[in-house]
Amino acid sequence: MSKRLYPHRRVKYWYVYDIEDICALYYDLGLHPQTVRTWIKNGLKTIDQSRPTLIYGNDLIKYIKAQNMKGKCKLEFDQFLCLKCKDARPVFQNKTVLNQENKMLKARAHCRTCKTTMFKSYKMSVYQDIRKTFRVVDVLELYDCDTPPSKTHLEASKISPLNESGQGSLF
Repeated sequence: MSKRLYPHRRVKYWYVYDIEDICALYYDLGLHPQTVRTWIKNGLKTIDQSRPTLIYGNDLIKYIKAQNMKGKCKLEFDQFLCLKCKDARPVFQNKTVLNQENKMLKARAHCRTCKTTMFKSYKMSVYQDIRKTFRVVDVLELYDCDTPPSKTHLEASKISPLNESGQGSLF
């Protein structure tokens, strides 16, 4: 089972929480009271050792931020995150396919180690850097939205309507 990320912005900095209050904050994520007790054993600070167990909001925010950052992987410009290897990996044969979506470039490439398809998003402003770094195999719909290209390979002058006399000669 994968590790859950808990948003720290739900926690009020100046509040004091007990275990049930913390579980109520993350009810939609299914946080169990035993998970909070495990957090306490792993370093979440409590106010004191008495019952009920009380936790300052600022300590909970610090702990959740630290836990969420443990699973992060910093990627270099030329690396993608392989979900099968669970690590930053270089691109196989330095080839990538680009697709433009909402002012972003969605890059697709294969892992050099396991050949699994990997994905990464780039800003449109780094397009030239991508071309210098990777061998761009295919660019899908990379155009300015104000002046879209024609999507047809036929020119208007080559299209001629069929007339009845031309159809008669086919039989």
